[in-house]
Amino acid sequence: MPRPAQRFEKLDPITADFTYVRWLGDRKGIEERTKVWNEVIVDRSHEMSEWAEIIGKVRKRKIQIYACANNHYAGYGPAAVEMFQELWRKQVKEEAKRAESPEKGMTLFPM
Repeated sequence: MPRPAQRFEKLDPITADFTYVRWLGDRKGIEERTKVWNEVIVDRSHEMSEWAEIIGKVRKRKIQIYACANNHYAGYGPAAVEMFQELWRKQVKEEAKRAESPEKGMTLFPM
């Protein structure tokens, strides 16, 4: 399957004034490793970093973004969302440092 960034390079998947990102995992593969959904089983930090960059570009277009992760993505949905939040905050802070006057209210999560 192509990486998310590859999809965005070839076409614009945004067709409305909002977008929905849903991080799903390999149900069969992760259920072979665990049946308890209380910790991260698969490190998805690389993929989440890529998504943070993509969603940053979508945000600049002032598109409303909704996102969720299921337990099968990394082993524990809430931890996957927290990982994304941390990566997102780092990206927003780096963008703010580069910008002369960052726009207010342009973050997905409270800083």
